[in-house]
Order: sequence, then C-alpha cells, then structure tokens
Amino acid sequence: MEESKEINQVIDVLMMAGTLLLESGSEIHRVEDTMIRIAHSQGITDCNALAMPVAIFFSIENANITRMKRILRTNYNIEKVCDVNQISRQLVSGQINLEEAYQALLHLKSKSVPYTNLQLTLAATLSAPFFSIMFGGNFYDAIGAGIATIFAFAFSLVVEKYVRIPFVTAFAAAFIFGFLAHIWARYSGLPSNTDLIIAGCVMPFVPGIAMTNAVRDLMNNHLNSGMSKLFETLLITLALGAGTTVALILMK
Repeated sequence: MEESKEINQVIDVLMMAGTLLLESGSEIHRVEDTMIRIAHSQGITDCNALAMPVAIFFSIENANITRMKRILRTNYNIEKVCDVNQISRQLVSGQINLEEAYQALLHLKSKSVPYTNLQLTLAATLSAPFFSIMFGGNFYDAIGAGIATIFAFAFSLVVEKYVRIPFVTAFAAAFIFGFLAHIWARYSGLPSNTDLIIAGCVMPFVPGIAMTNAVRDLMNNHLNSGMSKLFETLLITLALGAGTTVALILMK
C-alpha cells in the first residue's frame, strides 16, 4: 500500500512537470525526457512516456498503471519551461524530495503570466518600426508600422480572448494592420510604402517559436507532433497573408 502511494506521488510529479512544459510551448523531446528522468530517479525504470501537442501519456510496464492528461491550451512561456527544468534537475540530483518538487510545481502552475497585455502590445509596437526599417523602409514607414501594429495587436488580443482560434486571431490582426497600412500610405501625404509598412507589422505575429519547435521535433523523429506543429504554423502564416489580401482588395 505504501509502495503504491509512493508510485502515485512520483507519477503526480512527472505528469505535472510534463503538463507545464507542454502548456508552456516546450518541444516534445524535452517533455518526454523530463518525465522519464524523474521516473528513473525515483526507481521506476520500466516506464514509457508519450507526449503529443494535445495530450501526454505515462505508463509503467507490468504494473497495469497508465496516466493520461489532456492539453487544452498552449501559451508559449520559455521562462516557465526553464523553471520546470530547474525543478526536475534538483529532484533528479537529490537536492529536493518529491513533496518539495510537487509543491514547487504547484506554485509554478498558479504563477501568473510574466507580461500583461499592455506590455505585449507595447513590445510589438516598438519592434514593428525597426523591422520595417530593416526591410528597407524609411522613417515614415516605421511610424506607419508602429501605428498599425498597436491597433492590430490590441485587437488581436480581444479576438483571442473571445474566439480562441489562432487562425481567426491572426487573420483579424492582419486585416487591421493591412487596412491601416494602406490608409497611412495613401492619405498621410508622407513618402511611405505600403508593403514595407506591412512587412514590419507582420513580424510580431510570425509564429517563430512554433516553427522552431516543429523543426526540432522532426529532427528528433517525433513526426506526429512535428508535422502537426508545422501545419499549425503554416495555417497562421496563411491567415496573415489572407488578412492582408482582404484589406488590399477592399482598399482598391
């Protein structure tokens, strides 16, 4: 009975660690490796861990023990990934015990996101003008990119809150900054280029982390998760292109 309780405690810890990693945008290989290392450190050697973008599984061979956790939402948070890694390393090395690791993971789970919506909007607004200049735009293109991005990013956060479909969020944002870019270039009276303004606006919305994770998963032979993440990034890219195209058609 005592052994069964201890095994369940180990599984609780490794499942929570895997869940936090997957929800925070970690690559699949890291999730599975962390779960297996925690299990091995606690004496569970004959075990299997399987992670997918929507669920994680853990089982112990010859013990009829299997756990599954459904992942409903992913929010990229590299800081939380690093924190989970640190906790798992401390547990594996013996610096903390299972109860301490579990409490640390619970605290990490309840921890709020590191940046507010206002901070995210300001960061996107400040970065867009520099991307516009990097692509060959002038000072007026940069101003147009900043103005278009602040409205587009703020609107995308509102859409994400109520719709929660990445394709729709990206499409709405692209439509807003595409529409505003055309208005700025056409009616501001300043020497601005619509394409260069849009080039700067689109960069804060490009799913770079998802694309990187997709490539890493494919390189680690996680074809299922790699292809699904790659398809997700392609859909978001398509939505960004579709939104700007609709704005272009309406402004003709």
